[in-house]
Amino acid sequence: LHFPGCHSLKEKRSILKRFLEHTRRTYGVAVAEIDAQDKWQLAVVEVAAVGNARAHLHKIMTKVIDDADRPGEMILTNSEIHV
Repeated sequence: LHFPGCHSLKEKRSILKRFLEHTRRTYGVAVAEIDAQDKWQLAVVEVAAVGNARAHLHKIMTKVIDDADRPGEMILTNSEIHV
């Protein structure tokens, strides 16, 4: 994720925290920042879900990816889905 309007780690963490909490609550997944914690305009996030229906898991991950691209706050620069 890229945070073009952020000028400090505090700004980035505020936006990222809202996104992580929203994603956990809305989609029932585990989500965490896994890299670039010290970069104020970049975050690497990983999302995990467990289930027995491959199509359902793919649908959830697709929704999370769509939700991650928030023009004005953060821009999704890359994504991968592994089911």
